[in-house]
Amino acid sequence: MLLTALLLVVAADAYFVVTTLADFFPFNNVREAKRSEKLTEVAVNGPILALPALLLVWASAAGLPVLAYAGAAVELLALLGGLALWWLPYLTGLTVPWATAGTGETWAALHARTYAKTITVLPRRGDAPRPNLEHMILHTLMLVATAGVLTAAMTL
Repeated sequence: MLLTALLLVVAADAYFVVTTLADFFPFNNVREAKRSEKLTEVAVNGPILALPALLLVWASAAGLPVLAYAGAAVELLALLGGLALWWLPYLTGLTVPWATAGTGETWAALHARTYAKTITVLPRRGDAPRPNLEHMILHTLMLVATAGVLTAAMTL
C-alpha cells in the first residue's frame, strides 16, 4: 500500500507541475498566464503537494505512523484549499482570500484571462468562474492520493 500511496501522491504532484508549466490548450491555458504566475504557483504548491510522499517515506523508514498521518493531513489540506479556490466561487459566489495573492486582480478577472477558454464541463451559474476539466482531474487525483496516504498510514 505504501508504494501505491507514493505513486498517487507523485502522480498528483507531477500532473500539477506539468499542467501548470506546459501549454495543452484548450485543456489548460497557461499561455495566457504570466511566466511569474506559473513559476510562483509551482514554487509554492509543488513542494506542498510533494510533502505527503516525503512524510510517508520518513514514516516507513522510522516506523512512525504519525508522520504518515501528517502526510495524509497535508494532502487533505491541499485538496481542501484547491476545492475552496475553485468550487466556492462556482457554487456560492465566495472567493477565498488567497485566490489572487499578489496579482492585483479579482478571481473573476484572473479566471477570465487564464482559464475561461479552457475545457469546462460544468454548466454556467450566472457569471461565476467555473472549475475547468484540468482542475477537476487534479482534484480527483488529490482526493485519491489523500485516501491512499491515509490507507498507507493505517497499515504502518
